[in-house]
Amino acid sequence: MHPIIARFWPEALTLAAFLEELFTCEIREDQPYDQYIAVNRSRVKRIRKTLALSAEGQIAARSTPAGTRWLVINEHWCGDGAQILPVIEALALASEGRIEARACYRDADTDLIDAFLTNGGRSIPKLIQCNAAGEVTGAWGPRPAEAMDLVRTIKSDPDPQTAANYAEPLHAWYASDKQRAIESELIALLAQAR
Repeated sequence: MHPIIARFWPEALTLAAFLEELFTCEIREDQPYDQYIAVNRSRVKRIRKTLALSAEGQIAARSTPAGTRWLVINEHWCGDGAQILPVIEALALASEGRIEARACYRDADTDLIDAFLTNGGRSIPKLIQCNAAGEVTGAWGPRPAEAMDLVRTIKSDPDPQTAANYAEPLHAWYASDKQRAIESELIALLAQAR
C-alpha cells in the first residue's frame, strides 16, 4: 500500500459526509476564502439536482474493478471542487459499490497534497485513484484540461486585473459544459483502474 494513502485513507471522510459538511460548516468572517462557501453550496445543490451521467459514465462506473478507491483532496471554499465533487459522487454511486470515495481537507495536513502536487502547486481538488491494495493507479485534477487551458490563458494576460479575475469566465465555462468534460476525464481515469 502506498504509505501516504495508508496514513490518510482510514481517517478520510466519506464523500457524502464531506459534502454534508459543506452545508453545515461555519462561514468564518476572518477567513477570506470562506466567502465562497455560500456560492459553492448553491453549485453543489444545483449540480446534484440536475446532473445525469451519460450511458458511457454509468457503464464505466459499473465496469470498474471492485475495491477501487478514490481519495479526494479539497476544501469547501474551492470553486472547482464544487463543480467537480458532485460528478465524483455520482460516478461512485453508479459503480454499485465498486468505487469507494472519501475526502480529506487539504489544509488540515499538507503531507497528502504535497505527495500529489500539480505542476509544483497544491492545486485542488485532486483525486487519487487506488486499487483495493492501496496502490495508486492514477490521479486527476484540479480541473478538466479545457478549463486548465482557459485559466492558463487568462492568467497569462499582462493586465494583473484580468489575470486575477479568472473565476467568472471559468465558472461560465463550467456552466456551459454541464460537467461533461469532468465526466469524460474521470471515465478515462477509471480505465486505468486495475
